[in-house]
Amino acid sequence: MTHRFILFSFVCTLFSHSINANSFQEKNNNASPQDNLIISIQKELKTPQYRKNVLPHDFSHFSRLITFGTDTQQPPAYLRSIIKLFSNMLKSSHYVNAHAFSQLLETLPQFLAPYFSLHQSQAYITDSALYDATFVDRFKATVNTMLYAKFSNEYDAFRQDPDLFLQHISSHIVAMAHEELVQEQLRQSMIRFCEIALSKLVWNPIAQEETWHITKKIAEQLATFLEYNILDDTNDLDDLHWTLLNRYCYFIELTTGDMPAEFYQAVRSDMQRNDIVLFALQEQDYIVEPKRSYMQRTLLEAETSVLAQQIGLAQV
Repeated sequence: MTHRFILFSFVCTLFSHSINANSFQEKNNNASPQDNLIISIQKELKTPQYRKNVLPHDFSHFSRLITFGTDTQQPPAYLRSIIKLFSNMLKSSHYVNAHAFSQLLETLPQFLAPYFSLHQSQAYITDSALYDATFVDRFKATVNTMLYAKFSNEYDAFRQDPDLFLQHISSHIVAMAHEELVQEQLRQSMIRFCEIALSKLVWNPIAQEETWHITKKIAEQLATFLEYNILDDTNDLDDLHWTLLNRYCYFIELTTGDMPAEFYQAVRSDMQRNDIVLFALQEQDYIVEPKRSYMQRTLLEAETSVLAQQIGLAQV
């Protein structure tokens, strides 16, 4: 009971975003090592230095809190509060290290997966394609399958007590709908978190071509969100890819004087491949310049600027 009370107290403090580690310790003198970890995290999260200097380079606390929630089977409200907390803290950060964000994405889908499993309706999903369908299409098909199965297999129960039978069905439908709605709330929270982080990504110019490889890897990692049902709409993935691409192109523009001509040639050559996930999705907005074209134009403009500078220096 003590352990459950500690977890409940922690969830409440995250919801209110008013973390008080001292009072938490007073109420729980026999805290376990796991609870001591939570208390130490709470203390660090309160400092401005963490938001501005630590979080941009290190998402370990975010990962550990999510892992803690998964391991102890915390409710979706817990996960939503964690994502909201770190999303708001990221707003105080001036930048996000691209390598650190990629490290977070490497394992994040696996830890989030239990929160996006359709426990209430999976018994009635007969077509695996429904996992990739929209909520409306999946819910309609699932309810139809459930009604057919219930009336086919439990018709005698319906004849004996129709009211009770229909109440059970209604409760099950409501539970399935609630599960879908809660997951959509988590989904939107995760999208907002990623948008904030992606819009603040920075790369080390010294890494040169490696910055492009990290960018491609982040695009691939975001695409795995579809496999785990964290994203269920390719439009959302497309939006995240656009945010990533815009930020990287901005980085190219800012570092024009720091990159050698070989960098632009190497990236442009690599872009000729057809297996780059960042450019794989069909463009959703036909009046907007395609991603690949936008990237090529940015590289060309930056390379032209570099060559112009070199020519100018040679003339001097």
